[in-house]
Amino acid sequence: MTRGLAMAALLLASGCTAAHPTVSPSSRVAAQPSPSAAAAPAAASATPRAPTPTPLTFHNSATQARMVATLVAFLDAYNGGRVDAAIALMTEDSNVSDCDYRAASGVLSAGTDAIRQWLRDRAADHDQLVLESVANENPEPSTGSHVVAVSYAKRTSDTLRTLGFPNGIGPRLATKVVFSTSDDRIRTFANGPAGGASDLCRPTP
Repeated sequence: MTRGLAMAALLLASGCTAAHPTVSPSSRVAAQPSPSAAAAPAAASATPRAPTPTPLTFHNSATQARMVATLVAFLDAYNGGRVDAAIALMTEDSNVSDCDYRAASGVLSAGTDAIRQWLRDRAADHDQLVLESVANENPEPSTGSHVVAVSYAKRTSDTLRTLGFPNGIGPRLATKVVFSTSDDRIRTFANGPAGGASDLCRPTP
């Protein structure tokens, strides 16, 4: 009787142990899913990509900005036939060169009175200079800091229309503009050769 009870107790004890297997801490950790590489956040130390420059970005000094502003104001006055406004943006000793497209030669005007007449003639001819770009590619401070080159998308006038160019021409010369170092007014507006016959003043489409 005593032996039977002992055997029953042994069977009950072994049955309880088998029903609840022990899980070790290491097996619990292994059962948890690890985060994938795709789910991991980007490293905080990653270098941000620099923005791609566009043609709309630029950097001008205060002096360069004033010169460009003077040039744009001068061209606006020129195209609008506002002679006095254009003269006010030029120095008293300024000079202008331009093309006489009828004669296919260069002309030169020096001093306020001569330039005033040149401006009146251009206004009467409904002359228009359509600005394309302004550049200063001379880094030498004594010769290049107050000089810019001006390119035009086209030039139109009554003269050019009568010569067979109803839509104007693309000028073959850029304008060299020299500014005063004291007040940023225009000293030279070289829109053509200084004088004499020149093939550069022969109009082409």
